[in-house]
Amino acid sequence: MSAGILLESNRLCVEISPSGSAIVNGHTADGVPFLRPYQGEAEFDVVHCACFPMVPIGNRVEGNAFSCGGQNFTLAPNTTDPFYIHGDGWQANWKVEEHRVDRLDLAFDQPRRVDSPYVYHARQSFRLAGARLELRLAVENTGVIPLPFGLGFHPFFPRTPRTTLFAPAETWWTERDGHLPASRSAIAADVDFSTPRHLPDRWLNNGFEGWSGIARIIWPEHCLGIDIEADAELDRYMLFAPDTDRSFFCLEPMSHTPNALKHFDADPMGIKVLSPGEVLRARFAMTVFDWSDNHG
Repeated sequence: MSAGILLESNRLCVEISPSGSAIVNGHTADGVPFLRPYQGEAEFDVVHCACFPMVPIGNRVEGNAFSCGGQNFTLAPNTTDPFYIHGDGWQANWKVEEHRVDRLDLAFDQPRRVDSPYVYHARQSFRLAGARLELRLAVENTGVIPLPFGLGFHPFFPRTPRTTLFAPAETWWTERDGHLPASRSAIAADVDFSTPRHLPDRWLNNGFEGWSGIARIIWPEHCLGIDIEADAELDRYMLFAPDTDRSFFCLEPMSHTPNALKHFDADPMGIKVLSPGEVLRARFAMTVFDWSDNHG
């Protein structure tokens, strides 16, 4: 795998690939990962990275179709999954617009295609300051018709036996066949992260709503913690913790509910309609800290 672009501070080191605008690795200056280390082999693959952007939509689109403004649109599946998933940005080659030791700006243009109605310009910026990494994502509708858009970030975090998560939310969505949301309900007791708790020892692939944008992860084994901060545009998250691999989990800040595009005409669920020339923006930051200094 070819080397990515490095951003470094006195506290953190982050490697980024223009392929997918993905964070490949993220660790402290002394080598402790705060994002899942790259899992791939020689040939680069974004799915094995530590974080990637979701644009112009996040998660799956049931039936690969949606309606907007009285028109029906279709999307082509973009992986082996039967449904179009996570948008186009994570599979695109982004252009470097600016690179300094502590910042990187990437961009790409989605052209008109026969298998998608979306035409847009996307930008992602990375800013590193001490122990804080900030990501900003923006999408501009460069097409000729209004369309529904959403944004999100898909970080993979290390999971240890003693990892705890604090991420208060108001409701969650149960899961049905096809890894799609089933129904919104009160949060189950074992996934109520309004106080720090361990992830339950079972499969999780659920959307959480009514999130304040604040979360905290603690890895006691490494005396390390991370504070997550997302802006008001990202008021929900997806929590993915597979039971087949307990080395990681994902807490994905999102602007909309999973599968919201399918139900957009009935309930936007956070989806925003952008007219030509309009822009949607979102921000997500992670601040690493020494947990031993904050414990007790």
